[in-house]
Amino acid sequence: MQGILRERDALPLLVLDDSNKIKGYLLHFQYGAERDAYKRIIDIEPDKVYRWGVVSIGGIQANTLVGKSPLRGSSDLEHWDEWDGRSDPYFNEALDEIENILMDNSIYNSDCRPLFRLQMAYSLLWSAIERYASLKFSLGDEVYKKVLQIANEEQFRVALKQNVIISRNVIRTSDLQKYTLDPKDPKKSIKYYYQVRSNITHRGKAVIRDYDTVKSSLEELLAIFRALLANSFKRGESDEASTDN
Repeated sequence: MQGILRERDALPLLVLDDSNKIKGYLLHFQYGAERDAYKRIIDIEPDKVYRWGVVSIGGIQANTLVGKSPLRGSSDLEHWDEWDGRSDPYFNEALDEIENILMDNSIYNSDCRPLFRLQMAYSLLWSAIERYASLKFSLGDEVYKKVLQIANEEQFRVALKQNVIISRNVIRTSDLQKYTLDPKDPKKSIKYYYQVRSNITHRGKAVIRDYDTVKSSLEELLAIFRALLANSFKRGESDEASTDN
């Protein structure tokens, strides 16, 4: 189809342009399921970033999402004619760097540097997870609401049981509310991991005893998130194979 692709906050933006061609897929919804398909798209709140448009592909008129103000706050893609979430650096290089930090700081040091490095890595991991939740569930602004939807994924439930053996708790110091990591309860567990994130991003909460909590949470959640990504992109590959056939 005609156009170019730009990127803003990791989201691809289609810019209609008669002088260039980009790669993509023409999707045909199952007869009778069109209304539900469009509802699922609308539920992601694309109007925050996109507007609806119509393009011609091989003589077929097709609906598409076009970037709103695509030149504002956006940047050129390295490959301007194709976008693939699998190549997002937050899903690749960032996770590799987190793994390196874990390996280099596996032993506590009394000067607190290993703890601080693990805290930074944990914050980076959550940046990647929030990006994943935005791309998969909603482009809206309610980050916590999007994150909670991860607990409904079957792969999260499976990976949680595979990587967590013993339950543990963390306390929110503002009101002493307890959050429990429970391998049998995905919703409680995602809240636990998010609370660990909240605890380390506020002043006065970085104490020596947090090292084990942050290290264990980072190891578990990194493995769980890698499993989520592998499962999500595996489905994408299956869909592409079905389309090609």
